[in-house]
Amino acid sequence: MRYKRNIKLDYLHTLVRNINFTQGFWLLFLLVVKDFSLFEVGLLEMVFHLTSLSMEVPTGVIADVFGRKISRLLGIFSYFIYIFIMVFSGNFTVILIGFIFCGLSFTFESGSGEALVYDSLKLMGEEDKFMKVNGMKEVIYQVAGAISLVVSGYIISVSFNLAWYLTLGFYLLAMIVIMLMRETPMLEKAKNLNLKKLLYNQYVVSTRVVFKNKRLLYLTIIGAMVGAPITTLYLYLPEHLDSLGYTYLQMGLLLGAHSAFAAIGGYYAHLLEKRYKERKILYFVPLFMVISFWLVLIDGAIIIPFILLGFFDSVFYVVLGDYINRIVPSEIRATALSYGGMMFSFVMVIIFPLVGLIAQLSDLRTGYLVLAIIISLFYVFLLKVLSGNSLDKI
Repeated sequence: MRYKRNIKLDYLHTLVRNINFTQGFWLLFLLVVKDFSLFEVGLLEMVFHLTSLSMEVPTGVIADVFGRKISRLLGIFSYFIYIFIMVFSGNFTVILIGFIFCGLSFTFESGSGEALVYDSLKLMGEEDKFMKVNGMKEVIYQVAGAISLVVSGYIISVSFNLAWYLTLGFYLLAMIVIMLMRETPMLEKAKNLNLKKLLYNQYVVSTRVVFKNKRLLYLTIIGAMVGAPITTLYLYLPEHLDSLGYTYLQMGLLLGAHSAFAAIGGYYAHLLEKRYKERKILYFVPLFMVISFWLVLIDGAIIIPFILLGFFDSVFYVVLGDYINRIVPSEIRATALSYGGMMFSFVMVIIFPLVGLIAQLSDLRTGYLVLAIIISLFYVFLLKVLSGNSLDKI
């Protein structure tokens, strides 16, 4: 029961870390305040994901070898540097360096937080509760996001920089919460190994686990192919809404409604999985996402499909996370989970600047049309995987 406190503290950490008043409007900040073009913003996001792509596994190694708490604290420290650069620099190259630190921040957290929670449950013999716990984390994450997005609509009307300063304060609270957590003792054997053996265990063994287990590999790829188009649509949406005449307050309300429905999806994910099981979830939830992408192209109907995407995305994220964690060994969990982030970044590196370039040459509606085509092709791939019985039943 010593690790039960980790779960509650992780809930609190999820709340304070995700009260982020910049998350829905950083793209507008770069366009309006820093006077960058959409293509330049696309390049910055590409650098963010290239950093994630190259550093996901190394930071996973740090989490597995030196501790999940250490990794998460390094992630917060990296974000501090990112905020400082965003506020005080207007130079494109310097801000590009800031996005490298932002990418590092996410890779240090990616995998390590989930590994700490799952292994805490496992040590208590309660790993079967992970989907419910992860669902509750998703609820808290989305509620924090909804609050942030609605409030940030007011804040940026006063000052964009104020949003960065307030976010910095909540990240300081998140750092304190992490320091109160108890590290899981999965690394005792690793402490007695030399560096060469450690690298072998973490890189080679984890790579072998991910790529030799066809089920794990396909689930990881599917998560990236679904998550990247949704993230791209979300990040470019404020600029698209601005072109449609929405005010900052209206944007905040719409983004907040998206997060509110995502919170509902996170809450009901384990119940939906229990009723419909894996194959139906993997067939139909992505299908509803594809339909929503095509409906987003209708300017007069953009609100409803975008809000519903929040619900479907959360259900898929929570259920998929549980499937993946069931088949990953604890001693390489953070490293193996980092491959999911790496594949997500690989897809983002391609499609995010592509949409930015298309928007620069034409408009964002055309960019969204390309996104709808891309996610439709991804869904065809998913259907092929499912029909080929590549995913065995749990």
